[in-house]
This record gives sequence, C-alpha cells and structure tokens, in this order.
Amino acid sequence: MRVEGAPWLNDIEVADDGVVYATQTGDFGDNPDPASWRVWKIALDGTASVFVQGAPLRQPNGVAIDPQGNVVVANMGNPEVLTFSPAGRLVKTENAAQAGSDGLVIMPDGTKYLSSVTLGGVSRIRPGTPAELIARNIPSAASMCYDAGANQLVIPMNPNNGLAFVPLQ
Repeated sequence: MRVEGAPWLNDIEVADDGVVYATQTGDFGDNPDPASWRVWKIALDGTASVFVQGAPLRQPNGVAIDPQGNVVVANMGNPEVLTFSPAGRLVKTENAAQAGSDGLVIMPDGTKYLSSVTLGGVSRIRPGTPAELIARNIPSAASMCYDAGANQLVIPMNPNNGLAFVPLQ
C-alpha cells in the first residue's frame, strides 16, 4: 500500500491488534529537516496517520513492539532507543552501545538487540541495565531477525551478499 506523504518507508512492525507501524528515516546530512523523521501508524482499514514526528526521533529506523504493547523505535542518527505508549507518548529513552541502529529485536523478557548498520556492532539492552556491545565487525549490519530454533540473531550484510549469525547465551 502507498502511504500518502511518505516518500519511502524503512522498517515495519505489526502489533497484535493488526495496526502497522512504519518508520520514515527521513533526511540525513549537515542540516536535516526533523519534520522528515516520522513513525507512521496504519490502521486496519488502511488509513495512515503520523504516530510521532520530529524530535526526539533522529532518523528513525528499526521499529518493534515490546511485551507491554509499546512501540519501540531505534534511531539511526544517534544511539537513542525510544519507547512510546500506544497513544504516542514517550515513556522511556535508552541508549544503544553504538549509534547507527538499523535492526531491532525485542525478546519476551524485554531484552532489546540492536544492530548498527554504520558501526557494525550489536547492542544488547537488558531491562534496567545499560547497553553492552555483544558483537563487533559486522559490515553493514542491517535489519535482523531472531532465529528461535538456533537461539541466534540473523543479520543481513547487504553489500556483502551475506548473513551474520550471532549466537545468544
């Protein structure tokens, strides 16, 4: 479906109720327009509306739903990981170990994993603790998913036509 007003969408997540959340990473460069940084909300009937726009977003990329039903957004332009209530209110700000977040996986216990497409690492944020870097040197660590069967993260390295596998412990 086309979202009127969005030149392109980056990541999507579907909530349990079927509502879709999508990031619009927006402008980069020395003087980016913060109004171009958006998270869209697409209702079951296909109606799209802006869920969050501008600061505290900074080139939003990864998006996921946490176990409480909140919308979590990983900024690419800084290390912030933002948690919004379903009503769009900022309820928590955390920091990844590296900026440049792309992929975001949230486990049932609330642990967050973030891949940095610009710096090549994987951050783990356990509830109530600062982020730790659990993997390094993954070129262009893009969006990722969790492989429950092997208990690992699977991370595409797009320009390398390959995948990285990060076992979890």
